[in-house]
Amino acid sequence: MKNIRFIAMLIIGVMLWNPIAVDASSNIAIDTKKANEGVVRISYTGINKKTKVMVEKGSAKYYYDLQKEEDFFPLQLGQGSYTVSVLENTSGIQYKVMAKKSFKADITEENLVYLKSTQPILWSEDMAAIKLAGSLTQDESNDEKIVQALYEYMINNISYDYNKMDKLSTNYTPDIDTILKDGKGICYDYSVLFGAMLRSRGIPAKLIKGYKNDISVYHAWNEVYMNGSWKIIDTTYDAMKNKTGTSYSMFKAQSDYNKSKEY
Repeated sequence: MKNIRFIAMLIIGVMLWNPIAVDASSNIAIDTKKANEGVVRISYTGINKKTKVMVEKGSAKYYYDLQKEEDFFPLQLGQGSYTVSVLENTSGIQYKVMAKKSFKADITEENLVYLKSTQPILWSEDMAAIKLAGSLTQDESNDEKIVQALYEYMINNISYDYNKMDKLSTNYTPDIDTILKDGKGICYDYSVLFGAMLRSRGIPAKLIKGYKNDISVYHAWNEVYMNGSWKIIDTTYDAMKNKTGTSYSMFKAQSDYNKSKEY
């Protein structure tokens, strides 16, 4: 009996330590090996239904669409205990939990997550937008000059697409090379492209969703880490100001913005 209890306790200990929780029946894996870097990997072999990922910490919840068999999601809520769940649509707006894992993320460098490729800022070194970011700033080592160069590119070369919102699906996630190629997009597109370019140059950047005091609809912008603090930069707003010849400044006042989500 003692041996049986020992073996049972050993199995439970291995399960708790294992950084990958696997649901064998649904082929779902929740990989937390890089949780200390602010990243969780989800894989779902044979995914064929509308699926969401829910990331929880305390009372905060973030939802993402899982649209391919493997993707990466941010743990941007800081160090502490998380629960990550994979939810599959059953009917209408109803979902069931297919897999779940609770774990502690020992994140010692909180800004590290804002350099990673995670939903919704997905980027890789072989993308045209990332190569462009490198060529635009290849001779610069100063963060402020790098930010300025990429900001100037955004406001001078990306135009607002006034017709796009009517065509978007509810699970839309921007593709940075498509935005670059088209040369236009909505605020979500601007913020993802700018964020990806900054991250690729080693500058922490957040995508923020919320409201601006003089814009009536839901908005997106960036916060960029410079000289020890986060600065608000709104490339969508400034591109429109630039086009109309209205004065503007790169850094925005915190009092003009009200964030609801950050990525």
